[in-house]
Amino acid sequence: MKLPKLKFPPLQKMVRRPKIKRRNLLIALVLTISFSAALLIRLAPAKYGFYMNEFDPYYNYYAANFIVNNAEQHGLGVIFSDDPNINYFLWHDNMTWYPAGRDVASTSQAGLHLAGATLFLLFKNLFGVNISLYDFLVLFPVFFGALTVLAIFLLVKKMWGVGAGLLASLIMAFSLPLIMRGNLGWYKSEPFALFLTVVSAYLFLSIFSSRMTSFGLAWRAIASGLLLGYANTSWGGTQYFNGVIGLLFLVSPFLDVDLKRVIYAGSMFITSNLTLSAAFPRPGPSIILSSGGILLAGLAFTMIAFYVKTVTEPRNYRRTLIASLIGFMLLGLFVIGSGLIPGISARYLTVLLPFERAVNPLVESVAEHQSTTGVSFFTSFWMLIFFAALGAFILLRKKTIFSAYALILGITSLYVASSFSRLMVYSSMAIAILASVGFSELASSLLKPTLPQTTRKKTRVFGVRPEMKVISAVFIIALLASANYYWVPQYDTSVSIAVSGLQYDTGYPVMDWIEALTWIRENTPEDAIIITWWDYGYWITVMGNRTTLADNATIDNAPIEKIGMLFMSNETEAKDIIKQLAGDRPAYIVVLFSATRYQNLVLIGGSPPYLLNLGGDEGKITWFAKIPHLNVSQYVGAYGLPTEYFWNNTLLGKMFPLDYNKELSDTFSSQYRMPIQVGNYTIKYQDGSGPLKIAFESSFESYAQVLVYQVVE
Repeated sequence: MKLPKLKFPPLQKMVRRPKIKRRNLLIALVLTISFSAALLIRLAPAKYGFYMNEFDPYYNYYAANFIVNNAEQHGLGVIFSDDPNINYFLWHDNMTWYPAGRDVASTSQAGLHLAGATLFLLFKNLFGVNISLYDFLVLFPVFFGALTVLAIFLLVKKMWGVGAGLLASLIMAFSLPLIMRGNLGWYKSEPFALFLTVVSAYLFLSIFSSRMTSFGLAWRAIASGLLLGYANTSWGGTQYFNGVIGLLFLVSPFLDVDLKRVIYAGSMFITSNLTLSAAFPRPGPSIILSSGGILLAGLAFTMIAFYVKTVTEPRNYRRTLIASLIGFMLLGLFVIGSGLIPGISARYLTVLLPFERAVNPLVESVAEHQSTTGVSFFTSFWMLIFFAALGAFILLRKKTIFSAYALILGITSLYVASSFSRLMVYSSMAIAILASVGFSELASSLLKPTLPQTTRKKTRVFGVRPEMKVISAVFIIALLASANYYWVPQYDTSVSIAVSGLQYDTGYPVMDWIEALTWIRENTPEDAIIITWWDYGYWITVMGNRTTLADNATIDNAPIEKIGMLFMSNETEAKDIIKQLAGDRPAYIVVLFSATRYQNLVLIGGSPPYLLNLGGDEGKITWFAKIPHLNVSQYVGAYGLPTEYFWNNTLLGKMFPLDYNKELSDTFSSQYRMPIQVGNYTIKYQDGSGPLKIAFESSFESYAQVLVYQVVE
């Protein structure tokens, strides 16, 4: 029996070469470049060491580590336990803010801690990634910053097309404010929450881009609300984006948009957003009556407008709508003025009213809370500002919900960012959107050829004039060249711990704080109380494993005022304050001193003197005095230099190892035509006869020295 012959088609007909459009390949290439560039730039500080950046990330790691350790020991059901020693949401940390301690979940970004811990457990147990939690969280902001580059592409593509989206992704990849608050080790709120916010905006705005089913509208609105709600639990600054959406609802009746769709989508968005936010201890149910929550009530005006549209003649609609808006806003002002909603915190009030910082020195003392100057905007964005202005002008002519979102974001972000320098992340996103629209429109106008024009003699095709091409090239070259002058040097900065918390970048590692923290952890009693300025509280709690009085959470002014008072007091007064702060527990005081040894300023018959640098605690004397409401001029004189009274009569002045020489300082100030203070290096509390005794002094190989004093009386 013969088997039938099987006939197969030729191999080339069975296997077809995949067809990839050149356009799609180019898009993928640009996005790959943007993503890779974002990663590499944010990894730049790795050459100084694989550390957490700044201060807050250390406590965020500390909290995430608590979750991971207890989840691995007791399982995921630990979140339902009523034991505060293992349940994060019930955890009261007694290592901070002694003696009161701190309820961690209600005073922290719980969403960030849970996200970091959960993702680490997934990568470790599901994907088998062999990495420590510390290293994972050091890399956490780098990858979310790079992912935001892809998310902004989707958002701007939906608004203005692929070209604008690609440019926005490049701008976000190189945006200086985003990099400075999202590089290696920056395990803080902004990188993660900003990613969630951009994805949320993309999903919400995509509802209005085309016709879709009720299911498509519902899942996008709910998902968008959940993402922004979780961002609220990860960063208090996300409430700003609640306000942006609320204002978008408020202006939507004046746009070319289906109001019924706005109402349906907005209702589901607000419900899912506020429900998830309220489920966490922070922000909790109070978010409903917060500034961001109240602004979401703008949807109520959309409902009013929809009703007005159904009962009013078209010719009277606009006039009635404006009257309704005025009435709605007056009602809102009445509700706020009547005290029916809780007061705004000092930090948020300073954002809305920048002059309020003048009556709150604690808020003013935080470096990232300093006002943003015009120079900061220019050096951060440079030529992008002009493209953004063009983009805003173009969008003003559009009455779409996309243009309204971009304009609201742009206008409000500039105002908010002028209050706090850290809030320039808002304006970075706005500049990326507006500048990409402006540049995309300019490029398409300048570079595409005009239509053929026919004359009596012949048909001619007019292209772009050469001078226009030159102008475009100059703009692009200037934009790229400015990166090397303004931005690239800012990327290459070390993390705070790698330069021992100095207020300037040395350009190389300064290990004095790491030495001090190691000594504290290994040589002080476990029940010791460490008294130091709040800047270093997280470092000592997490890396020194000792109890502190105040830290970077600044949740209570009283201990911070007491510490400032202690530093500015004389020895007799200091004894009483130390007793109030530490009680009967062993106590240590830690200070950071910064000075430079100058060989060319050798004293006759002596050793080279030290020049005060003001990069350590000696540069914070103003705040040590101002926060406890002391007379600042008694401790700080002209040019921010300490006074003689400070050196001779305060505990901090005697803890600094500098024997201030006024006569020599005046001589050198006159000679070098600049105010300086010099003196010999001298540790004053060595024998333990006073209230303090030097217990540890770091190596002091460059500009910084950390000194640990033991309280002996």
